Parts: sequence; structure tokens; C-alpha cells
Amino acid sequence: MDRRIINTKKKLTNSLLLIIKEKNINDITVLELCQRADINRTTFYKYYKDVDDLVYTIEESLISELEKGIVNIKRNFLITYTGQIIEQIAEHKDIYTVLLSENGDHKLLRKILSLVHKQSLEEWEKLLKKATTDDLEKINNFIVDGSTGIIENWIKHDCKESPQTVALFINKICMSGLSSFI
Repeated sequence: MDRRIINTKKKLTNSLLLIIKEKNINDITVLELCQRADINRTTFYKYYKDVDDLVYTIEESLISELEKGIVNIKRNFLITYTGQIIEQIAEHKDIYTVLLSENGDHKLLRKILSLVHKQSLEEWEKLLKKATTDDLEKINNFIVDGSTGIIENWIKHDCKESPQTVALFINKICMSGLSSFI
């Protein structure tokens, strides 16, 4: 890709992240973003149809990178998936801190945690002999929502604990609850 295009997209991304720190993502206009990035709107529309499209592109890039790491996991151990997700969040802390803030996209973390939905259900079906299909869906929802809360809190407190510590904590809570279905 042309270096100028890369620089333009980087300026737009950085400007978007700065504006999200100040106001809700849904209230950002293309004009405001272009002014902040010092890019004209014609250039913006060359690459994106609107602000949501830029946000989507950023998020899909993060999710795609995460999927590449997850695909190499041989067996669904909750700790492995959670650890991989939290490691990536720590690696891209500046972007995730903004995107997962109160002004950001509240669905992003749920989308990320849902990447392993199918694999989790398949593994739990083998392990949790007392669980029905409905139970497995409820377990998944509980784990995704609980993990979301813990990860958001971790980010809110500047990721002070190591990713491994957070992943182990989530795993400990989840395994304790799952044990009643074994």
C-alpha cells in the first residue's frame, strides 16, 4: 500500500481515538474528524463511507489479529482463550483503552469474547455431562458478561495487573461455577 495512504489512515485513526477521549463515538462527525486529522472530507470518503466505517475497520483489524492467535489454540481451555484476548488488549492498550471506554464501542469486547463461542460450547458439551444445551448457552453468556466486566475494570484501572493474573482470575471464577455441571 502507498505510504501516503497509510499515513492518511493512521492520522484518521489517531484523530478518531483522540476525539473518543472527549466525546461519545456516536456523536463524532466526519467534518470534525477531518478537521482534527487535517485532512479534507474528499480524502476521508475515498477510504471510508462514514465514521462508523472507520471504527468498524479499526475493530475488524484488531479482531482479525486476535483470530490468527486463537486459531493456533489446539484445545479450548478457557484460560488459553482468555489469556490470548487479554494479552492482545495489553499489547494494543492505547487503542483498546479508548475503544472500550465509556465513549467507545460497548459491543466490541463482547464481539471479541464471542469469537470462541462455538469452540467453547463444543468443549463444554464434552466436559459438562449434567449441562443441557440451554445450560451451555447460559454458561457462555455468564462467562462472556462476567469476563467483560472484569476486563473493562482492568482497563479502567490502567491494566495494572498482568494479563496472566487477570486471565487466571477469570478462569478461577469460571471453573468454580462450571464444576457444578461435571
